[in-house]
Amino acid sequence: MKAQSNAGVICTPDARATEAGMDILDAGGTAIDAAMAAGAVLSVVYPHMTGLGGDALWLLSDGARVDTLLGLGQAGRRLPVAGTVDMRGPASAATTAGALRGWGMAHDWSTHRWGSTLTWPDLLEQAIAFARDGYGVSANQSFWQQQREDLIRDLPDLTVLCCDTDGELLAEGARVTRPELARTLEHLARAGMADFYEGELATALAEGFAKLGNGLTRDDLVSTRAWHSEPLSIRYRNGILYNFPPPTQGLYTLSALHALSFVDVGALQNGGPDYFHYLVEAIKAQLKQRNRQLCDPAGGTLDTRRLLSHGRAAANYASIDAEIAVPWQEQGRPADTVWLAATDGQGRTACLMQSLFHDFGSGCMVGDTGILWLNRAAGFHPDFAHANGWAPGKRPAHTLNPSAYLADDGRQFYFGTQGGDGQPQTQMVLATQLVDYQQPIDQALRAPRFLQGRSFFGSSESLKLEQTIKPAVGDALTRRGHDIEWIPELSPFTGLAGAISIQPDGRREAMHDPRGEGSALGK
Repeated sequence: MKAQSNAGVICTPDARATEAGMDILDAGGTAIDAAMAAGAVLSVVYPHMTGLGGDALWLLSDGARVDTLLGLGQAGRRLPVAGTVDMRGPASAATTAGALRGWGMAHDWSTHRWGSTLTWPDLLEQAIAFARDGYGVSANQSFWQQQREDLIRDLPDLTVLCCDTDGELLAEGARVTRPELARTLEHLARAGMADFYEGELATALAEGFAKLGNGLTRDDLVSTRAWHSEPLSIRYRNGILYNFPPPTQGLYTLSALHALSFVDVGALQNGGPDYFHYLVEAIKAQLKQRNRQLCDPAGGTLDTRRLLSHGRAAANYASIDAEIAVPWQEQGRPADTVWLAATDGQGRTACLMQSLFHDFGSGCMVGDTGILWLNRAAGFHPDFAHANGWAPGKRPAHTLNPSAYLADDGRQFYFGTQGGDGQPQTQMVLATQLVDYQQPIDQALRAPRFLQGRSFFGSSESLKLEQTIKPAVGDALTRRGHDIEWIPELSPFTGLAGAISIQPDGRREAMHDPRGEGSALGK
C-alpha cells in the first residue's frame, strides 16, 4: 500500500522495520535516524538479506542537494587459508564489513548537520528488543530458506540460523530469538559503532576470523573506512538524475539512461516492444562495459566525466540498432540487499541500502557475536590480473546503486532495489515510468519489468519478461533477436524495489514493492 503525508514517510521491505522507523520520526528524529532504526531492525528480522556484517550506502538529500556516503569494506592484507576467494563459506568472507562505519558517518551527519538529538540507544532499541525477546520468521525468509536449502544444509552456521531443534527449516511465523546478536547490539548501543572496528567487539571479531580462516585480522577492521562523495549525475529530461560513484555500478545505470535521453521514450507505447527493446539494448551495452571496467577507483583509471559526457551518451545511443538485438553472452551477477528510505517533516530524505552481497552472505557467523558475515569477496573477478581482481586492501566492484531524481519543477523521486544485475534494469523501468510517463509511484512500482541475464536461481542468460507484458510484445522482441523467457507477474526475481516521491506542494508518497511484503507509513 502507498503511504501519503505532508510530513514524514518511510518505506522498507518489512513492516516491523517500517514501524520502528516511523516511531523515530514521531519522536522528532531525522530521516537518517528513521532509516538507521529501520535498518537495525532489518539486521535482526531480515537476516537472509542484510546484517551488521555487511556493507551500506547512504543517499542523502535536502531537496536541493544530494550527497552520498559509502560504507564499503575492503579485502584483507592476506588471502584466506584456502589461498583464493570463493562464492560461499570462509573463503568468501574475505572482505571487511563497512556498514557500521557508514552508520557512524550517517549518525554524525544527522547530529551535526540535521540537528538530531537521538542517541545510539534510541536508534537501536527496537532491534535489540527483537533480537532479545524474539520475532516471527517472515514469509520472505521462509521463501529464501526453501530456495537455498542445500546451501543451508552445507553450512553449519546457516543450519543454526534457519532450522529448528529438529533440523527442519523454520516455518513462516516461527518464533526465534537471537541472544548473541542482542548482546552485540546492546554493546554497540553503549560503545558506539567505532567499537566494531577498534574496540572490544573488534577483538572478538578478530578471534572469530582466526577460527574461520578467512584471512582477516583486527588491523583490517581498523583500516576500514566510510567516506563522503559527490554523487555522479546526468541531465535527464527536465531534471538531474543522481547515482553513486565507483566502485558501485551507478555509473552504468546513469550511462544507460543517458543514452535513452536521445530517445523520446514518452512517445513510445508504454510497455510496448520498442520500449523494452531500447531499455534492454541500452543496459546490455553498459553491463558489458561494467564487467570489463568497474573496480576500486583507488587503483583504477575510470574517467567518469568522459564516460558520462554528452558525446559518449550520443555514441552509446548510436550503437543501438532499433530492430536487432545484440547477442548476450555475459555472465550475470545475481545478488541481494535491501533498499529503504525515509523523508522527515523538514523534507529531508535518506535512502539506505544494506547488503550481505548474496542472500545469506558467506553463510558464516563470526565467533559468538551473532553476526553473519558478507561474501562480498565473491564480487572480485577470479583473475587477479583483472582490473577487479583481488588485491590486499582493495574494494571489489559493487552492485549497490540507488538513485535520486530532482526535477526542475521541484518534484523529487528516490528509488532503488535489490538484485545484482537487475538493479540498473529495474531502476531504468522506474525512472522512465516516473519521469517519461509521469506515473505515480504505485503504478511505477507495478509496471511490468524485464531481467536480462541470470535470475537468482537459474543459470539462463535469457531476457526474462513478467507475464503482465502482452504476448505480442514478447513475439515482437523475439523477432528482433531477443531470447525470451517468461516469469510470473510481479515476480520477486526482478527485485524488491521501493520509491518515495515529493511534490512541489510538500505532499510526500512512499511505497515498497508489491512483489514482496514490504510496507510504507506516513505521519
